Amino acid sequence: MDRNISAETPTRPRVGRPRRGTEAERIDSLIAVATQVFVRDGYGGSSIDKVASEAGVSTRTIYERFKNKADLLGAVITRLVERDMATILSSEELDRLEPRQALTVIGQTITGRACHPDSAALFRILAMEAQRFPELAAKMRDNGKARLDNAVSGYLRGQVRRGTLRLADPDRAASLFLQMMCGELHECLLFGSETDMAKLNFGAHLDMVVDIFLNGCSPHNDNPYAPL
Repeated sequence: MDRNISAETPTRPRVGRPRRGTEAERIDSLIAVATQVFVRDGYGGSSIDKVASEAGVSTRTIYERFKNKADLLGAVITRLVERDMATILSSEELDRLEPRQALTVIGQTITGRACHPDSAALFRILAMEAQRFPELAAKMRDNGKARLDNAVSGYLRGQVRRGTLRLADPDRAASLFLQMMCGELHECLLFGSETDMAKLNFGAHLDMVVDIFLNGCSPHNDNPYAPL
């Protein structure tokens, strides 16, 4: 009789640390679930408990890796950014290209990522919640903007050393390039609709940004790579 009761009792899913895969694979799987939760429920509506439940792990497993919810969201942002930096935004890949081509690739990569539904949703969440949750703004600067700035400025510094570009302040130039490239996009992400996004001509915008960055605004400048 006991055997029959035991056989008919449904087995509850075991919650805890996933046993399969490497540590990196387990963390990647956890961050993927966290991304879905943040995008769906927003920052205020998300929780470590909710992420743990949907990932099939214990809250302890998450807290062993992340200090709090803001730290977990920072990891989500880092994951989105590092996917690009590890491939197309790596200096070795860009150094094989002529500067105009390299800057165009950088622009296409970053704007393409920004238009991805997950990235767009997270950007809106960060913009709306930054005042209520100031730690989010810090995570965005440290895990998102700073990493992109450093990747682009690293490329520019390399070009200055090669004599391909002349820039007095590559770090500031990188920040300005990203602002010119993403300003209109960010405005549309914050205030526009999907229809407005579809109307944006990113190709023409990016071409103009690269022209201004490389050539400057002076019609008397005959050096295509003069400082801004």
